[in-house]
Amino acid sequence: MRPGSAIPILVLAGLAQAQETPAPAIVEKQITGSVDLGYRWLAGAGGSQDVYRSLVNLGAGPKLFGAETSIRRPGGKLYDRIDIRVWAWGGDPYNTARVDVARRGAYAFRLDYRNVSYFNSLPSFANPLLGQGVLFSQRSLDTTRRLIDAELELWPRTRITPYLAYYRSSGFGRGVTTFVTDGNEFPVATRLRDATDSYRGGLRLNFARLNVTLEQGATTFKDDQEVGFADGINPGNRTTPLAGQDILLRDLRQAYGARGGGIFSRAVIEGRPFTRLNFSGQFLYSKPSIDVNYIQQNAGNFLLLSTLQIFTGQLDRSVGEASRPHSLGSWATEIRPARRLRVIQSWLTDRFHISAGSLLGRTLTTAAGPIATEVAVSDRLVLNYNQHQVDAIVDVGAFLSLRGGHRYQWGDATARAPTLGPDARPAQLRRQVALAGASVRLGSRIDVNVDLEAAAGDRTFFRTDLADYQRGKLRGRYRIVKSLSATGSFAILNNRNPALGVNLDYQSRQSALALYFTPNDGNRWSLLVDYTRATVRGSIPFLAPQDRALELSRYRDDVHHGGASADVQVWRGFRVNLGGSLSVTAGSRPVRYYQPHARAIVPVRNRLIWTAEWRWYGFDAPLYAFENFHTHVFATGLRIGR
Repeated sequence: MRPGSAIPILVLAGLAQAQETPAPAIVEKQITGSVDLGYRWLAGAGGSQDVYRSLVNLGAGPKLFGAETSIRRPGGKLYDRIDIRVWAWGGDPYNTARVDVARRGAYAFRLDYRNVSYFNSLPSFANPLLGQGVLFSQRSLDTTRRLIDAELELWPRTRITPYLAYYRSSGFGRGVTTFVTDGNEFPVATRLRDATDSYRGGLRLNFARLNVTLEQGATTFKDDQEVGFADGINPGNRTTPLAGQDILLRDLRQAYGARGGGIFSRAVIEGRPFTRLNFSGQFLYSKPSIDVNYIQQNAGNFLLLSTLQIFTGQLDRSVGEASRPHSLGSWATEIRPARRLRVIQSWLTDRFHISAGSLLGRTLTTAAGPIATEVAVSDRLVLNYNQHQVDAIVDVGAFLSLRGGHRYQWGDATARAPTLGPDARPAQLRRQVALAGASVRLGSRIDVNVDLEAAAGDRTFFRTDLADYQRGKLRGRYRIVKSLSATGSFAILNNRNPALGVNLDYQSRQSALALYFTPNDGNRWSLLVDYTRATVRGSIPFLAPQDRALELSRYRDDVHHGGASADVQVWRGFRVNLGGSLSVTAGSRPVRYYQPHARAIVPVRNRLIWTAEWRWYGFDAPLYAFENFHTHVFATGLRIGR
């Protein structure tokens, strides 16, 4: 039986069960829905189209902006409910569809589909030749990703509910990457294709005070990548000879193929045995494995720095395999020892180890003849991560709640020498975090929430991890009058890791304020105004790749973002929306991004509405003027139906 063939079998089984259930008298079918069709075009486009596509990527042409339909057939033999919704079809970078079909007491089927087009090509990114006037990113992508998620439940909301589910994520596309050799890098074309399929099924056991889910599944995975060049001579990024030799690429073919899969098991339990006690737990075990084949053939003029040997051709063949048993468990309880006191405890452990081995055979073509070598490598990584947290929440009164807690995170990671160096010690994580917070409610007009964290971490896995840090967040809402309310927030994070060889400093601040004005509940007009201010500061030392000297990397960013939107009903359902947004950043990479818009909604007759929209996208990067762009985007359409 093919893996996907179980789904239609269960559909038929569910339908058969539905047919055995006595049905009441059939009521006339009820169908409702709407469709929003239109056309979009661009005008006045100027500047960098690569940056426009990287940030906006809206195209011209006929569009299905949205459509939905609902079918109700109470007492139907095959179904009593069908809902279909689609959005943004016709070449837009992100389009979706969802289908729900059900028959009460018999089955429920859900299907989600998403299509995402991703384009990223910024001329100033990963471009060592920018100083020479070359506007060509050596790390760019033009890919498509498709996601399918389907689930079938039999006899939903009953004591025993079996289910089957299928998930697929696939991607394909092209791009630009670099082929790296000793002393030079060569931008070349790359093609990508991958797919992951996941099949799972299980039972949901539903009792009055206890719910249990038992699930078994399997996953298959494949990834194919190809890199190639055959267009003459590629000089790469190096402009000077190395050891008296010009490092050049004339021909290249790299092919990478990975195939993997594995099984996984999951168990979930949720219960409320007593009024003042809730608990939930989950355990997941998986054991994926992967096999990899790699081949590389390149010709040109190259240098092996370890021996200063010149070679003109290279052939690499490699095979490898790896397995990764993984277990994850979590448990949480909520206890109410008193009417105004809640104690929440949670625990998580995440453990996996990777065992891998590979064999590489290499042949170099030199003037003295071929040189063949063979290298076998095996490795093992073991990682353990644990977290325990306890929170207490006290309701002091109807207007005030106080929170306090503690989080402890610990773990370790070890790898077989010499991966971490012959004298390297296992990486360890140790972090103690104090938690505090409060909620203030003054009638129906004022709500304020405060959350605070402070940690003393003496060991972290990575140099940029949170170590000694303080984090706070303040959120509030004030209803000034019935038609006018304001919301605001403030967030702060200070992180420092003074460990030898790290010396990281990082600070971020963010403030936001929004005003909502809706006189007469917004029936005639409404106004929204918002403003956000954010700053980021960071510094960390690093080793410069040219001479391995210690340098200091500093990053600074200041962001102002504001927006306004006014919605006005002109006459009998004729509405106009005017507004826009503006983002201004200053610091390591200053940018200005403008997006004003206007939209009109005009009822033509019963169940027929005409819409028209204008947007202007303007992007200005003072340090990289070649990335600036500006485009007018117009769209118009008809909405038919409810």
